[in-house]
Amino acid sequence: MKTKQILYPIGVVAQMFGVSVATLRLYEAEGLIIPHKSKGKHRQYSESDIKRIECIRRMIGKEGLNLAGIRMMLSAIPCWELKPCSDEDRTNCDAFTTSTKPCWLVEVKGEICSAADCHSCNVYLESSDCSDIKTILNTYWRVRKNGQNE
Repeated sequence: MKTKQILYPIGVVAQMFGVSVATLRLYEAEGLIIPHKSKGKHRQYSESDIKRIECIRRMIGKEGLNLAGIRMMLSAIPCWELKPCSDEDRTNCDAFTTSTKPCWLVEVKGEICSAADCHSCNVYLESSDCSDIKTILNTYWRVRKNGQNE
């Protein structure tokens, strides 16, 4: 039996982080977060979303990154390895061929992702924690650098 996840309204989440609602909307517009939407189109945030916002706030406050820097970091996640995608999907997907947007923001996607819900995708979920991003990048960069995944 699937348990229903708790979703928090945007105002509550803004208060949790001491930011404005407009700041959370900006994170969404920049593609850093994909909030759930209620039937009335109100933004709602899961525990995973809150973890992602915590990561964003830490990267801005402690690491000195701006939103463009965070977006570029997220674009480096090798989603095609995490899915994994076929060579044909990679060729037909902007996430594989461009380095400016995370995979959930690209318009042209391979077949495996074209109908997928990005909010529940393992790539999006696994990258919600800053330390997970570093682990993902280290794992795939080291494998490629050492030629073990050729």
